[in-house]
Amino acid sequence: METKSNQKMKRTIELRETQYFEDENKSKVLEGYAVVFDSPTVLYEYEGIEYKEVIAKGAFENCNMKDCCLKYNHGDSALILARTKNGSLQLSIDEHGLKFHATLPETNSAKDIYELVKSGIIDKCSFAFRIADNKYDENGILIEKSQDYNQETHTRTILKIKRLYDVSVVDIPAYDDTNVEARSYFDGRAKELKNAMERAQRVKKLLCRTYV
Repeated sequence: METKSNQKMKRTIELRETQYFEDENKSKVLEGYAVVFDSPTVLYEYEGIEYKEVIAKGAFENCNMKDCCLKYNHGDSALILARTKNGSLQLSIDEHGLKFHATLPETNSAKDIYELVKSGIIDKCSFAFRIADNKYDENGILIEKSQDYNQETHTRTILKIKRLYDVSVVDIPAYDDTNVEARSYFDGRAKELKNAMERAQRVKKLLCRTYV
């Protein structure tokens, strides 16, 4: 089962290694990792099984990040905190993950967010993205996957991201909103596993009746 790549996905993780400080111009700055590579995050649980997601190293290769914003709670109605378009938001990729450096504007909302992060009231980060399409050759043979799934560990690995829409500081993750796509994906995987187990049980019962 493949996820529609044209659907925007949002994933919430803990805000890690985040710093807040004033630079030489007395501007307020937020800096940290919006994405940490190869770090499994539980996004879904079904009948006691945890389904996890990992962002692989290399996932942002050729990703469109030209017009990415720093937002609060992915809000489209709230004022933007920083943006790559004007240089106030800088994104970089290293061995650890996707790092952001945001110089906040002199707005009341930006000052409020800065103080909330500084005080620890806001302590999570999220990013909105679109998975790339799988690549096929002229014969229709798959040559590059955008995501992979490990049935044994119940882990989806995101291999290629097409576009990064925003990175956001968030307060309480709204799973009904931010993880709709993930829940749909893992719900399908959970049902596949359940059906396979039920088929195995039916075969086992049939074999038992045959040899008794």
